[in-house]
Amino acid sequence: MNQYEAARPWFWLSGEDGAGHALAGVRQAAGLTQAQAAALVGMDRTTVLNMEASRNPAVGRLVSLFNRMGYDLIAVPYGAKVSVDTRLDDETTS
Repeated sequence: MNQYEAARPWFWLSGEDGAGHALAGVRQAAGLTQAQAAALVGMDRTTVLNMEASRNPAVGRLVSLFNRMGYDLIAVPYGAKVSVDTRLDDETTS
C-alpha cells in the first residue's frame, strides 16, 4: 500500500449472518453494486442480495459451525499482513 491508498477493511465472520455482513461490506468497500458483484462471478443479482441478507442457510451454518467449534473466520484483503497470537487468553493477561 502506498501513501495514496486507503487501507481496506477486514471482516470478522461470526454467527449465521456473519458471512452476509462481510460480503456486503467487501462489496461496498470495492464500490460495486450487487449487480456488478454478481457479474464478476456469473450469478444473478438476487443471489448476491440473498447472500448479503443471510438467506443462504448453508453458508451461515458453515460459519456458525466453525464458531461453535472454537474457530474465528476472518476475511482480509489480499496483501494484508496478518499476525496471529497463539497464546491462550489467560496467558496474555497474566
